[in-house]
Amino acid sequence: MRTLRWILCLLAGSWAQAAENNPLTVEMISEMTQIRARQTFWVGFHLKHPPGYHSYWKHPGVVGVATKITWQLPAGYTAGEIVWPAPQKVMMSIHPAQGYRGETLLMVPITAPENLTTASVTLGAKLDWMCCRQSCHPAHAVPFSLTIASGPEPRVNEAHAALFTRFRATVPQPDARWLVKATVKGQQISLILRPASGNERRIEELGELWFFSGDGAIDSSTPQVQTRLTDGSLQLTLQRYEFGPATLTRLTGVLEAAKGWEAEGKKPCIAIDAAVQE
Repeated sequence: MRTLRWILCLLAGSWAQAAENNPLTVEMISEMTQIRARQTFWVGFHLKHPPGYHSYWKHPGVVGVATKITWQLPAGYTAGEIVWPAPQKVMMSIHPAQGYRGETLLMVPITAPENLTTASVTLGAKLDWMCCRQSCHPAHAVPFSLTIASGPEPRVNEAHAALFTRFRATVPQPDARWLVKATVKGQQISLILRPASGNERRIEELGELWFFSGDGAIDSSTPQVQTRLTDGSLQLTLQRYEFGPATLTRLTGVLEAAKGWEAEGKKPCIAIDAAVQE
């Protein structure tokens, strides 16, 4: 699966050329300027894409490679999983995929050990990414490092705090105001949605929906058909990806509403985690 995505991207561009002239700008930043023992703090990788370029979400779809972090941390420090902002629909040549345009911030929680024995700590990481337009520009094991002071009291990095706050707000969360059911029949999956009791937002106010598959169960390159059912609920018909999970027990990912899940276009995305019924 991973090999297939690399081949599809590399067919569109030269590895050597891409390595010499990668268009993606990446900066490693921290939400804190000083940390204390046992504290969990946040480090981010600020990605800036030139116009027309994109990189990829945690699952890229039928083409592309997700950004990967390999940590090099001092003894006693531990890193959590990447917290991914909501993805966007991107195009690699004729292939629709799941990624990011413009700028995004990949955020990771880091936990300090019980005892800090030095006045500062240096965190190291190596990143792999794929930045594409009409051709792809892969980057492998690009080194980054960041030094943060340590002391008795934590101190917020005022230069970056607002950026973390902005992108943290774009991370999709579950929304109990919407009831979701998923069913599978052959190669089609139906995602059925209706408002929960007390939810005044109507189905017809959502606009076009699009589902981003978190594990590759859905083919990102096929249309997603939206249908109103007789009971007033909405059905989104999805195509299973031939290289996706062979067994599907849960449908996980992000559901985007073009007109927002709240009035005035607010909250465009929610997280979906639904048991799949036969």
